[in-house]
Amino acid sequence: MSFRRKLPKTVKYIEEEFDAVILDGYNIVGDGTPQAFIPILTGQTEEELPLTRKRFAEASYVDEVYPFVWKNFSDAGYITLYAEDSAKLGTFTYRLKARIYFFGFKNQPTDHYVRTFFQKAEDMFSSLQCLGSVPMHKEWFRYTSEFMERYGYNTSKFLLAFHSVLSHDDVNLVEVADEDTMLNLKKLKESGALDNALVIVMADHGHRFAKFRATHQGQLEERLPFFSLSLPKKFRESDRGRTAWKNLKANKERLVTPFDIHVTLLDILHWPTEQDLNTMGDVKSRSLSLFRPIPPSRTCEDAGIEMHWCTCMNWESAMDNKEQANISMMLTKAVVQTINSHTKSQRRLCAPLKLVKLESAWRLVPYENLLKYKDTKDEDGFVPNLVAETKAAFAHYQLRFVTKPGNALYEATVQYDVLKNVITVDMTSISHINRYGNLSHCIMDINYFLAAYCVCYDRIDIHNSQQ
Repeated sequence: MSFRRKLPKTVKYIEEEFDAVILDGYNIVGDGTPQAFIPILTGQTEEELPLTRKRFAEASYVDEVYPFVWKNFSDAGYITLYAEDSAKLGTFTYRLKARIYFFGFKNQPTDHYVRTFFQKAEDMFSSLQCLGSVPMHKEWFRYTSEFMERYGYNTSKFLLAFHSVLSHDDVNLVEVADEDTMLNLKKLKESGALDNALVIVMADHGHRFAKFRATHQGQLEERLPFFSLSLPKKFRESDRGRTAWKNLKANKERLVTPFDIHVTLLDILHWPTEQDLNTMGDVKSRSLSLFRPIPPSRTCEDAGIEMHWCTCMNWESAMDNKEQANISMMLTKAVVQTINSHTKSQRRLCAPLKLVKLESAWRLVPYENLLKYKDTKDEDGFVPNLVAETKAAFAHYQLRFVTKPGNALYEATVQYDVLKNVITVDMTSISHINRYGNLSHCIMDINYFLAAYCVCYDRIDIHNSQQ
C-alpha cells in the first residue's frame, strides 16, 4: 500500500500499459534487504548458505559460495548487470565478507557492476540524493536505459537495479521520483526495449522504523511489499506463453514468497512443458513458479514463512483478562532476558536492557476445528466428528514492548508450551521497529547482528539529554 500511495503514477502506468500482475499475497521471509534478495537470487536463506559474515575469519566471499541466479543467465548467454546506489550500505556490502574495494564480492559479480562509480560519488558529494544538480534517480535511469540501448534489443540481458537512497530513511521522499519513474518506464516501453522482456517492479520490504510501522497497518505493509511482473504482449498471446499468463494472473491472490520468484526466473531459462504448466504445484514445496498453478490452500508453513513474518494469522488480544495479561508480561520479560543473554559477550560495550512497558500482546487463535476433532462419524473416514475439547499444548504470542536505555520499541513472536511452562524465543523473531540511529555504533563493526539490541554506554547520556 505504501508503494501505491507514494508512487501512484508509476503503479497506474504499469497496470494499464504493461498489464502488470501485482502480487497481493507477496510475503517477505525475513528482516531487511538481504533476507529479501538472497532467496530471490539463490533460492535459499542466508542461514542455509555457507558463512559469509564479515566478523568470522573462516567466512567466504559471497560470489565464491552463493549460487546467484545471474550466473545461470550468464551461462545461457545473457549480458548481466547488477547495480545498487549505495557503495557502503548495499545488500552485500554492509556486513558480508569483503575486500577493500569489492565489499561482499571477491570478483566483479556481473558483466556490469557500478559500485566503483558510487564509491567515487560518495566521496565527492555529501548526499547521494543528487549528483551536483542532477537528481540521483535520474542518473540511475539514464544508466540503466543506456545499458538496454547499447546492447540492442535482440541481445539477451539480465538487469537487477535496486534504488534505495530516496526511500531507505524517509517514508515520504520517494514521492519526488514518481513522475520520473513513470516516464522512464514509458520511454523504455515506447522505444521497444521491453518488447521481449519480463519486467519486475518491486520493493524489498515495507518501512521498518517509521512511526507508522508501530501500527497494525504498518506491520502488514512491512511484510507485504509491492511486487509486480509483466510479460511481453506477444509472448502471453502465443502458444508458449498463454497458459503461463493465465497461471500468473491466477496466482495474483496466492501466498507467494521470494523463494517462488527464484524458481520463476529459472523457468525463463528452461521453459516448462505444457503439462508442467497445467499441473498444480506441490503444496509442500517451498519454491513454486508463478508460471504454474500455486495451490490456494498454501499456508505460511508450506511456503517457508516463519510465524513472525506471516500475515495469514488470526490473532486475538492477550491483554483482555488478568490471566492472559500476566502470561504476556512473563513472556515479555523472557524476551528481554534473551536479548541480554545475546549481548552479554559484549557487555563492556552494550548496556543491559530493562523492560519499560508492554504496549500490546496478541495470542494466535488456534484452528478451532483442529482442536475439536475427535474421530470420524462415518466408516470411510470422510465426515469429521468435532466434539472433542482439546486444549492447545503450544500457544504463540506476539508482543510489542519498550526497553531502556535507548527507548527501543521491539516486536517479538514467542512460543509458550502451556503444559510444560517452557518459553521458546528465537532471536530472528525479534524486530526492532523504531529508529536507533548511532546508539549501537560501538558494535557495528564487531557484530552487526547485535546492533538492533545494543545501546552503547557512551550514547546513553547523550540520548537521554535529547529526550
